[in-house]
Amino acid sequence: MTKIVFPTQEKLSYISPVINSFEESKYLTIISCKGQNIDSVDMVLNPYNPSHKKNFIKYCKTSHFNVLVTPDGSCLPVKKLEDQHISVYKTKENKIILNIFSDFVQDKLAKVK
Repeated sequence: MTKIVFPTQEKLSYISPVINSFEESKYLTIISCKGQNIDSVDMVLNPYNPSHKKNFIKYCKTSHFNVLVTPDGSCLPVKKLEDQHISVYKTKENKIILNIFSDFVQDKLAKVK
């Protein structure tokens, strides 16, 4: 199972638009999928704190997140996330999660390095 995480402001499941960054999001919308099929969608309050990035990395690892998707990857500790086998991909702001998921499974998203 793969868990893909998106920064959002609204609790609209997979039709939520993605906002610019994890710093600004109110929620994390998490898609759990098997292959190209969505198994479940969860929303949690965003625990991200820019001054405590280590805590966020730990949260991602203990939550078994595999992928973070964001328009602005600059606020994330990408190298440290990669060290924990968590990939970060870039997308456009305000794009709907379901459309981004479709892009992800079709390998249309660029990986942040």
